[in-house]
Amino acid sequence: MNRKLYTSLVLLMSFSLIGIILMQGYWIYSAWQTKEEEFSLAVNRTLREVVDEIQSRELNDYVYTYQLLIDSLGTPDESNFTDVFLFLDEDQSSNLSTFFAYGILEEDYNINLPNNLSNRYGDDNLKDYKAVKTTIVNKNIFDRRENRLNTSISKLKSVEDIDLFKFEKYKAAFQEYASLLPIHKRTTSREIQILLNQGFNDRNIITPYEFGIYSNGLSTKVKSNNYIEVQTGPKYSIPFLYDRSGPVPYNLVVSFPEKQEYVLSGIIGVATLSFMLTLVIVVISTSALYQIIKQKKLSEIKNDFINNISHEFKTPIATINLALDAISSSNNNLNDKFISYLGMIREENSRMLSQVENILRISQLEKSSNPFDMEETNIHEVIEDAIEHLKLIVESKKGSIKLSLKAKNSNINGNSNHLENIIINILDNAVKYSKENPQIVISSTNSNKEIILCFEDNGIGMDKNTQKLIFEKFYREQNGDIHNIKGHGLGLSYVKKIIDFHNGKISLESKKGTGTKFYITLKNI
Repeated sequence: MNRKLYTSLVLLMSFSLIGIILMQGYWIYSAWQTKEEEFSLAVNRTLREVVDEIQSRELNDYVYTYQLLIDSLGTPDESNFTDVFLFLDEDQSSNLSTFFAYGILEEDYNINLPNNLSNRYGDDNLKDYKAVKTTIVNKNIFDRRENRLNTSISKLKSVEDIDLFKFEKYKAAFQEYASLLPIHKRTTSREIQILLNQGFNDRNIITPYEFGIYSNGLSTKVKSNNYIEVQTGPKYSIPFLYDRSGPVPYNLVVSFPEKQEYVLSGIIGVATLSFMLTLVIVVISTSALYQIIKQKKLSEIKNDFINNISHEFKTPIATINLALDAISSSNNNLNDKFISYLGMIREENSRMLSQVENILRISQLEKSSNPFDMEETNIHEVIEDAIEHLKLIVESKKGSIKLSLKAKNSNINGNSNHLENIIINILDNAVKYSKENPQIVISSTNSNKEIILCFEDNGIGMDKNTQKLIFEKFYREQNGDIHNIKGHGLGLSYVKKIIDFHNGKISLESKKGTGTKFYITLKNI
């Protein structure tokens, strides 16, 4: 792993951890705020319902008392009918006209309330209100014999209670008087507590509370048993009761000493689970970061060791080659067996040098994000130079390399030495993995400002699983036939890295027993 990728990965994981922690914190805070808002909304709705319920109960009591008196008095002293609205309905087909009239009958009994009721409900005269509905049906008939128009009229009248109108009239009269009464004569602590309990239970608010009614900022007698003016916990206030001019100077105040604990209990389960999951993620991520850092250090140690040991290997390898040359040139009377042994030593020494150089190249690539210089390069010329290195080996196996370089633009931005090395690697594999005489075809074409190189051989091919792993470092197919071919699985890994550094692509097509095609795509300049 190069330094840039390693640094990016560590920073990304660190930012991810910080982001997860911050998001969890924000979620818990948002959940807390939401619960707070839901609690406040539920409490305020309950308080409004309690005030409306007490107001309605108070007015209903007043109306009921008045109605009982009116029903017991009999005939009113004075009646007054007022039209509310009129309308006419004409049916042309039946020659029928219907006239509707709706009105209000006000009945005044000219009697003042008794003192006990007057003290409670005011001193207005007793009045009752009814709705009056009148229907007039008019049918015109033309009499031909007498050549006159006969008119028949029928009138229907009904009287019924007008509850809404009556209620509003009573409400106006009562509110004017009720504002003069002390609060303890209009409601009780018991009534308020019952209504509050019902409202809170309906909204699942199960937490202790205390309440009190204030008048112009001063506490009244109407309050809960344990309520004090310096009551702890959040407080909620609402105007209590109304008169004709608006709110009276009363406020219903409810406090919740254990509100915070109650709100927290609503999210503690989910918050705890979220915290535990976040903790698990943090632990796993931290462990992963530690392992990455550890592996990075081990990788650096490994690369340093490989570099040092590879350089150390090159010296004795070169010495062996010099010794072989000296032996070969100094003694011409060597028997065939001895010469064969010298050839084997030279071949193995050469192979060892090739592997050492591959290791050094890969190590160099892993150390730097830009390990070599780029320049304008003719890839066709690079291919021809690479063929020269393997020409004798191919001919010794009675094989051939055919060229079909049809690309008109073969110039790329690249490093000729490394490009030559990867082509040698591909061709060397084609030779090594050919059971018979190696037949290699190299072709090139242009497409979309790119040059596409194809390396086709008649080798043993590979299956799908091998194709997926062929570019991995040190990978070799687990097959007995393959292991007869010497190597360490570094060549194609090196090829892939070089192509990546050139911002190119490499792919392959292969089938067991029918050979392999390697495709390399590079950008033209």
